[in-house]
Amino acid sequence: MHDVIIVGAGPAGSVLAALLAAQGVKVLLLERELLPRRKPCGESLNPGAVAALARVLPAGKFAAIRSSMEHSLIHGWRLTSGKAELLASFPAGQFGMACAREKLDYALALHACEAGAQVVEQMRVQRLIWEQGRVAGVVAYSASGQAAEFRARLVIGADGIRSAVARCAGLSSFGPLRKTAFTARVSGVRDLQPRVELFTGRGVVVGLAPIGGGEANMTLAQLSGGGSAAALAADFKASAAGKKDASRTDAAASMLEAASLNMDAKESASASAPAAADNRAPFAASKEGRGAWLLGKAGELPELAERLQNAACTGEVLACGPFDRRVRATQQAGLLLIGDAAGYYDPLTGQGIYRALSSAELAAPLLLQALQIGSDAPLARFAAIQQNRFVPAIRLQKLIEWTSRHERLWQSALRGLGSLPAARSRLAAAIGDCLK
Repeated sequence: MHDVIIVGAGPAGSVLAALLAAQGVKVLLLERELLPRRKPCGESLNPGAVAALARVLPAGKFAAIRSSMEHSLIHGWRLTSGKAELLASFPAGQFGMACAREKLDYALALHACEAGAQVVEQMRVQRLIWEQGRVAGVVAYSASGQAAEFRARLVIGADGIRSAVARCAGLSSFGPLRKTAFTARVSGVRDLQPRVELFTGRGVVVGLAPIGGGEANMTLAQLSGGGSAAALAADFKASAAGKKDASRTDAAASMLEAASLNMDAKESASASAPAAADNRAPFAASKEGRGAWLLGKAGELPELAERLQNAACTGEVLACGPFDRRVRATQQAGLLLIGDAAGYYDPLTGQGIYRALSSAELAAPLLLQALQIGSDAPLARFAAIQQNRFVPAIRLQKLIEWTSRHERLWQSALRGLGSLPAARSRLAAAIGDCLK
């Protein structure tokens, strides 16, 4: 029997596993995929995330991780909508970092192993074990379909926006679909900057972040909700009309149309489907076809048309959404949710990895105390502590997301902030979760 089972080897789960194992806690970390694995992500860490990694990793470890993989330093944001533009830099001496997400996750999972945690890959959690009114473990299935029971004093859900742990505990639900997004890595983008760039217009937002080695992460999101998700699916379907892979394109379009629905019922009925497990839906069409479609769609924005003329997708295009994941509680007897599993609103401002790391950092001392005294009482404080840390930034995030949907208002805001250096700097510091 373990002291703690952590489900999900993303940044939150792996860092928490390492922090606990380093204190002598017997930790089992379960990951549904074989590491390293791609995830739909903007692949950028803001200054807050960089600082959090420096805090939670042993001295020199983060520097070693950085030196082991291609990456780019990020010094601020560039927001563009039509002719309106805002350049915002992080406070002096603070920087973000963009890199391949699977390499970062793999390095953090390896660190958890080195700290003493047991990591088991390709284990998909399907249900919780309840004993005397509290969670006492999980039932998971291997890649071959073999069931296994794992028991522990505490179970932690760190398995992302579509958390199986939160769903099985009856703690989560999706809010309204506000957008559907597509993400890929591209090469050949002209004039890449050491910034996260966001371009809005024509009902979409396109994000670019240089990840090193001449590549950039490109994410395209449809902003206008469920109806537009279906319209985007139809556009994708039409883009392949008459091509040999048209039938597979139809299947991909159907997948996108399904994204306009509330997915909870689908998750319960089909928990073993990849799209229901990690917010990822690989397209069924050919790699070349979906890449060309994505670049063509992004290139419809005048600000990007010339910059993408020689661009090419270098890997698979992933579809993801919905993004608004609500939880009614982050804790039950024997169970705690952290990271995106504890609630998720929107990836627009690129603060997800910071919140995942901070969530693990906040949870670790509470879990140690709960294990020491044999009581869940310390875990009941987690929601309030997390709220105190994140709520101001979430309010700003919601304001930015709402404003970006109203083009004229958004452009006016960009122009206004662009003329106010102090306000521009405060905005960059807030979005960057910069140290004060």
